Amino acid sequence: MKKFTVLLFALIAGTFAMQLSAAPGKAPARSSIYNGDQGFTRLGSTSIYYDISQRTAAGPGAQYGISILGRVRNNSIWSFLVPYRYYSSTYESNGPGAGFIAAFQVNGGTAKYLDAKNGSNQDGVRMTARIEPQGDVAARVVYTLQNTNDEAVTVNAGVWGDIMIGDNDQAPLSRMKNTINGETYGIKMKHENTEDENTVFLCALFGDHVTGVTAADTCWFGFFSSNWHANEICGEYSKTIYDTNQSWGQSYQQYYEVENGNYDSGLGFCWTGREIPAGESIELSYVISVGEVDFMEPFDPDPDPEPEDPQPVFTYDIEAFNCEGWNDYTAPHPVKVKGEYVHAYGQNGYLEYQVDDENTWHVIGELISGAEGGYEFDFNVTYNPNRTTDHVVAVRYDDGLGNIIPLEGLSWIDVRSTNVTVTCQDEPVYNGQPHLFNVNIDRETIVIGQGGEYVVPNTYYYDAIEGAFEEGTIGKNTVSFTIDKAQPIVNVVIPDDCPYTGNPYAATVTVVQGGEATTTYVYMGTGLPIEGEPVEIGIYSVIVNVAETPYYYGLNQGYGELVIYSDDSTVITELDEAAKDNGAWYTIDGRRVAAPTQPGIYIHNGKKYMLK
Repeated sequence: MKKFTVLLFALIAGTFAMQLSAAPGKAPARSSIYNGDQGFTRLGSTSIYYDISQRTAAGPGAQYGISILGRVRNNSIWSFLVPYRYYSSTYESNGPGAGFIAAFQVNGGTAKYLDAKNGSNQDGVRMTARIEPQGDVAARVVYTLQNTNDEAVTVNAGVWGDIMIGDNDQAPLSRMKNTINGETYGIKMKHENTEDENTVFLCALFGDHVTGVTAADTCWFGFFSSNWHANEICGEYSKTIYDTNQSWGQSYQQYYEVENGNYDSGLGFCWTGREIPAGESIELSYVISVGEVDFMEPFDPDPDPEPEDPQPVFTYDIEAFNCEGWNDYTAPHPVKVKGEYVHAYGQNGYLEYQVDDENTWHVIGELISGAEGGYEFDFNVTYNPNRTTDHVVAVRYDDGLGNIIPLEGLSWIDVRSTNVTVTCQDEPVYNGQPHLFNVNIDRETIVIGQGGEYVVPNTYYYDAIEGAFEEGTIGKNTVSFTIDKAQPIVNVVIPDDCPYTGNPYAATVTVVQGGEATTTYVYMGTGLPIEGEPVEIGIYSVIVNVAETPYYYGLNQGYGELVIYSDDSTVITELDEAAKDNGAWYTIDGRRVAAPTQPGIYIHNGKKYMLK
């Protein structure tokens, strides 16, 4: 009995408090937080419930508007009995809200309220309404205006609502502004003017770049009894307060577009000057949500969602591809982004990119929430050739509601101005095996030669790092590195001593490389000594030109040496005796000639002759 008494006292006290706080001339609203859906229809699988029927709105009177309830989790101790509660979005003293009321005007004529249930006709234009799901927590209200005239018409249309969230008819209103350009894209009201994260929000979205929305031309908010006449709903906005009971006066003008104030509030937005060709139709739409979703908060996937909560998904991958000619700064560089995207609010987003800290962000593409197969976009970027620091492709996610979230981008080191060196991991001499070279580029080292290339002795030029975009560099900085030919060991062995005999010698030449010996034979000519004691008549170099011999490919030329000497008495005597026999001419080395023709010493009839 005691508990019942306390509860009854609380209900009476709450009712008395609402009567004291209610605006003059407006009947106090009963509590509009329900434990049931009030017979409203659930909109698809969303948390929005709606009804279209004729209800009385303070000001416009009895009209057919679209009434909205938002289902919210019950966080009280009674949640096990009542898991959800239902919050109204508009005022009506005897029910869950008169709803959002629309009106339209043709060619500047008389404006007319819309019968949202059955449609309305005015001056050859028919206007109808429908309501659709927008994601899991919002509704999209669509007005179709059909021109049945034989010529084009211009229409104005708008929406008005006496806003009330649940039992709070004075909940604070504020603009929802896009953080990029500061433009208003919606109006938000929260049930309690506190920092409580669990408070309930009403969000009406009617601005540009909002999914499912035909951007309105203007809007207002303030004391509810402003701009409720049909012509005012269509855009002829005024700050005048309409006081049917002559009790409010002009003092309420101070609440016109006052944000986060404590007054009985309303809002409106309109589309003006929209042309409809003869026999054609246009659609005007806005999005509304009532619940715990604050559209101004950035989209953030819930790591621990409730079973019936929306399941947001946002995966993202970026890569450069098809990078032929990567280091040509004047050429476009293709980049691909792909992933999946499911927004909790059904809101489509946008991906944008910026190159090298330029001032302009470019739209990559629109992310369609829940699109089959996810999303995939290709776009081309061009770098600033005058920039020599790192080149960066920055990417961000724009939720279309003014919230920007940076994403992982791409970056490359510009190697044109970097200190690039090449070193070999072992001795860069040909040994028949691949060599590994370290290319040192500022902050990183890249290894080349792992595929078996760079084996043949030669000088190579490396563009650091042409075509190697996956290594994080761009541009050219040409460096060189050399693989030398190995130096062979050449041994020359004469089978006996080397005095002059008048005959060539056959020498054994052994080439040693890598511990293996190869033998070949070479022939050396002879020479004659001058007069006097036995002397060396020449140093003969035995050259093995391995560069021209496949067997020795990769080796330098190797050579060995031997000395041929002569005994003067033996050589001259032998030549003299030979010359007496036939009177012929001989060169100093014993070759027979017809007659001396070149300067030198000759033998004739056993005597020496000098030809200068």
